[in-house]
Amino acid sequence: MSAECPVCGGGELVEHAQRPGALCLTCGALERHRALARSQAHLMADGRERRALEIGPLSPRVFGDFLRERGWIYTSVDQSRNGNARDPRAVGFIDFEADACDLSAFSDASLQLVMAQHVIEEIVDYERALAEISRVLTAGGHALLEIPFDAARVRSERQDADGFGNVWRFGADLPDVVRGHFDGLGIEEMAEGVYASHLLVCRKA
Repeated sequence: MSAECPVCGGGELVEHAQRPGALCLTCGALERHRALARSQAHLMADGRERRALEIGPLSPRVFGDFLRERGWIYTSVDQSRNGNARDPRAVGFIDFEADACDLSAFSDASLQLVMAQHVIEEIVDYERALAEISRVLTAGGHALLEIPFDAARVRSERQDADGFGNVWRFGADLPDVVRGHFDGLGIEEMAEGVYASHLLVCRKA
């Protein structure tokens, strides 16, 4: 399948996990990464030496090189250089081993952009993680949080860790919880192929 990847400009997308055209052969970006790069191009385009943090990155390219090429000072963290026990990944390239609940390596109001895709649902005390993300954002800064939630489910529920290490099944109450930690919240739909999700665009005033 030929289509330009917005992360690297590559032109060949191949099947992955039984999803046609899911994987970019050049940079390894999946649908969710490409959808984020497209939908938030206006926020990510001009770093001007501002600071960005990605929690749980896929690879050095996605989104480290992508943001550096656009003028951002980029830092990445993950809870372990081996991923989590349920979803092991080789992420030895990260800058710091850090839990999203403890971003003490970063000062208050020190980052203009924080990104996390499919991370928050793995955290038992996810509100503490949201509070930490809010703490490190500057006024005018944004957090781009892809957190799956089911609007038909009235309340979020804890669960035993699934095959990916997810310990929450979030429901319609999630946006209000997130809104309580930030000054503004927009919910944007992202889609590519068979993939569809919501992105929570959080802002500090």
